[in-house]
Amino acid sequence: MKILTTPWKNELLELVSKSKKSIKITSPFIKENICNELLAAKRKDTSLDLITSFKLMNIYSGSLDISALENILNSNGVVKNFPRLHSKIYLFDDKEVIITSGNLTNGGLISNFEYGVYSNNSSLVSQVVSDFNLISINENTGTVKKADIATVRSILLKIPKQETLKLPKFEIESPEEKFDVIEIENNLITSSLKGWKLEIFICANSIPNQVFTLNEIYQFEKQLKQKYSTNNTITDQIRKQLQNLRDLGLIEFLGDGKYKKLWI
Repeated sequence: MKILTTPWKNELLELVSKSKKSIKITSPFIKENICNELLAAKRKDTSLDLITSFKLMNIYSGSLDISALENILNSNGVVKNFPRLHSKIYLFDDKEVIITSGNLTNGGLISNFEYGVYSNNSSLVSQVVSDFNLISINENTGTVKKADIATVRSILLKIPKQETLKLPKFEIESPEEKFDVIEIENNLITSSLKGWKLEIFICANSIPNQVFTLNEIYQFEKQLKQKYSTNNTITDQIRKQLQNLRDLGLIEFLGDGKYKKLWI
């Protein structure tokens, strides 16, 4: 075990280049140039699994480059979305690990003062691998697809570049709440959605509270049934489209049947 402080990019890229089977990363924030260096250093046959926090605000603020995620997908990598992610873990062949405060960004690897540890202790690494896998299959974790990235890019392109970012105007509901909600005109989102995804977005948007429950959105089942009289799977559609909105960075699953809208 050894201490790692910034800059530690060279150590990261060396471990990436040595990995023969797999690289697994959790990082809420990612910059494209760092990601591209990682992909260039990675062996072609080595798998890459990334868990990040795919929220519209993270992308809009520039903390998370969707082009980086797109490049990973184009390189046959896997990108998962766990909105409440804060950990930064780097696993190599399930044999070596870096646990650090540093994101996969220029600041996280080079300029900020970050602090972490490297270890090849088999017991420790095994526990981290197990935890990574549990997050990966968590019911609140979604898979980011190329189509999701295209939709998010479509939404963001409609936001006027000269617009000053406003802080969301709502009461913070718990100490864990952060300014991760984007203030955006609804039509900029709805114009990029269609079908059932659009229907459930409209339903969620009409709920006054920022955090809503599954039971609250089920109240729209009768309304949707009137519109889609031949559809006998309205309940399933609601749950499925909530997952799709999560995978677009528009909704966060809080657990216990609670959901948070990431727009206002």
